[in-house]
Amino acid sequence: MNPRTFAPSLVAFAVIAAAYAQDEDADFNQRQAKSLNAFAKKAYDKGFPRIAKVVWMQVHKLYDDKNADAWSGLGYVKVGNSWSPDTKKPYPTQDTGNGAEGQPLQRAYEQLKKDLAGQHRLQADKWQKAGRADKANHHWRMVLRWVDDDDQAKKALDYVEVGTLSGTDLEKTLYDRSKTIEKAVEEQSKTDYEVKQVTDVQCEPLDRAQVKYITVRSEHFTLHGDEDQLDNLSNALRWAERTLRVCKVAFPWEFKDGPWPNDWACFTAKETYQQILKANKVPDLEWRLEHTSTCGIGRTAVAATSGVQVTFDSCVRNVARGYAGFGSDGYVEGIGHTFVGMIFNNNRLFSVDLKKQQGTVASEEDREFQSPDFDVWKNLSLELAWRSTGGVPANKVPFAEASNFTNEERIKAWSFCDYMMRRDPEMLRAMDQIAQDLKQKRIKQPAEFDKAFEEAHKVPVAQLDKEWEDFWTGASPVLKAIQNNTPPIAAISKGVDKWLEAFNAARKSHGRAAVTWSANFSARCKEHAEYLKKNKDLRDPASMHTQSVELGGSYVGSLFAQMALVIPDASIGNAKKTFEPWLNRPGYRDALLNNTILSVGMYLEGDVLVINATSGIGTPRASNSGADCYPPRNDGGLIVEGEVPVEELGPDIVKLLEKHGRAGKKTIGFPLTIHFGSTGGIQARGSLRCVAQGPKGDAIEGVLVFDEGTCRTTSAPGMATFWPLDPLPKGKIAFQWSWLAGQEQQTLKGGFAAK
Repeated sequence: MNPRTFAPSLVAFAVIAAAYAQDEDADFNQRQAKSLNAFAKKAYDKGFPRIAKVVWMQVHKLYDDKNADAWSGLGYVKVGNSWSPDTKKPYPTQDTGNGAEGQPLQRAYEQLKKDLAGQHRLQADKWQKAGRADKANHHWRMVLRWVDDDDQAKKALDYVEVGTLSGTDLEKTLYDRSKTIEKAVEEQSKTDYEVKQVTDVQCEPLDRAQVKYITVRSEHFTLHGDEDQLDNLSNALRWAERTLRVCKVAFPWEFKDGPWPNDWACFTAKETYQQILKANKVPDLEWRLEHTSTCGIGRTAVAATSGVQVTFDSCVRNVARGYAGFGSDGYVEGIGHTFVGMIFNNNRLFSVDLKKQQGTVASEEDREFQSPDFDVWKNLSLELAWRSTGGVPANKVPFAEASNFTNEERIKAWSFCDYMMRRDPEMLRAMDQIAQDLKQKRIKQPAEFDKAFEEAHKVPVAQLDKEWEDFWTGASPVLKAIQNNTPPIAAISKGVDKWLEAFNAARKSHGRAAVTWSANFSARCKEHAEYLKKNKDLRDPASMHTQSVELGGSYVGSLFAQMALVIPDASIGNAKKTFEPWLNRPGYRDALLNNTILSVGMYLEGDVLVINATSGIGTPRASNSGADCYPPRNDGGLIVEGEVPVEELGPDIVKLLEKHGRAGKKTIGFPLTIHFGSTGGIQARGSLRCVAQGPKGDAIEGVLVFDEGTCRTTSAPGMATFWPLDPLPKGKIAFQWSWLAGQEQQTLKGGFAAK
């Protein structure tokens, strides 16, 4: 053959082969998408729209971003050449499915994953034999996305050992750094540090505002605050010292040891915070008064912290931000959320308040952006990472402005900083510096940011964004193992429907609205129920409301367990009797009376039922809003036992009695509670009072305790408890709650009988 005619023939053959390969890939993707679509439709029809949503998003992200069935399933309509949300038919967010469907649905999903992996394995074999390592490796990686263990795929990809798994060098870095940080957090949570009250320290911004305050000091930190908050301020500095040690492990750069360059001031009343800002004439005063909860004034970082957890939150993020040294709003906020999440798995303070939702009714997703629960944030980040279009690119995070911080920017700022802390904090610091330099030159284009970073680090920002997506979507067995999350589909338990009905019946008997059930909120319930089922001897309040790593639990699990509701001998036939003793335990009582609980998680493992009543909070209907108390106001017909056994209440009450000269007592007086709900917390801490009188008009000695405990039997977010230190006298008891709401005095009063 003439060489001149042979060369064009080779070119033509290559073009035909490429076209064939492209068509075959498209056909393969369509088959995989069809299988996923069928399962998503099934999950949706069974009443699990959030599970279906993720699967339909997987169709777009992994196989076909134009797939019409998935777009329609997600509630979009075609407008021209693009898809837009159908405003006439918004996508549902609440699970309505039957608990009995959980296991069959999970089995179907596990089989689907095996089938998808099997199809990728066939494709990988074919491309490997054809000498196309690039295509073969893509399919081998997809095999491991769908199944956690496949020797053929691991061998083909030549992965390294990562813990008990195998993965890439990058995954080993992510795994090792994640475990190192987690170990530091767990160890530090058990470490004590000395804190003392000092009287020879002045704070100019507070003195200028004529605010009364006390000061506590630890090895590195100084904190000012309310005069009645000594214990809480001291514990806050202990968390600051712990965070400093975690930062030394997490960040690869040195930090000058010695006294912290700034002191801090935390006050429970927002009015005090505003008074300090006004007296010091801070810049942008009007905007800061309305929209912020933290502000730097000279060498003092001032914060409005409505409760002890918010105070802890403030001090932890102050350390993380100072150690990181970032200057871009997105990274400053993101790194603060990252360390608060790692240490508390909870977030209660926003430097810039969340944007108020428009309209009269916020969607469940809107409410989730306001949730303090980081498990909820992780679900939001997961859905953000699965998006095929929209979202917040990584190159826009450092240019986000604090004055206009959107919910999605906040989630991306946190989740991207979280990922980069595991990958390489030096890269994050370089990004911050580049963004700062560009802003100083009045250049804010993400394209310039991308160019400068890639030139310096030989890694495109877009690649880091793709890595962020893979991390949060669990693209490999190692990435799944790092997060170790229970998927919502695995948290649907048989029998939960009857318990939800019984729980709502108990709430209805107290005039409270019914709550919905969520598979997303049930994942931690499953983990804790399995932990308690395995450890059958742990049935006292202290043991049921924590987890021990040595007994198979986890640090994050112990944080969830503190505020979980646990029924260790659950029998649906005795459900009504099960809820009656809850009125003696203030934290459990709150679950029956709190109107801000809109959705719960529940999981039943044998005879152990665990309820998550903290993740699904939101603003209740107007008719159900406002504070309420128990015993009920204006109701003298209630008759209660005058005392409650301490063994039913747990360690917080043992400490309370010891502190007030009643160590060793077996009972305490029946508790009185006021429930503000957990969306706004207890804003009236400084003015809240409770007085109670016995049958002869004598004052009942008691202690007012806010939502600062670590055991659900006696504490709940947004609840305050008046504990009579001694058993109540028999007969008529009168009480009155009072507090200031703005400038107006509010009161709730009533009576009941003690027997």
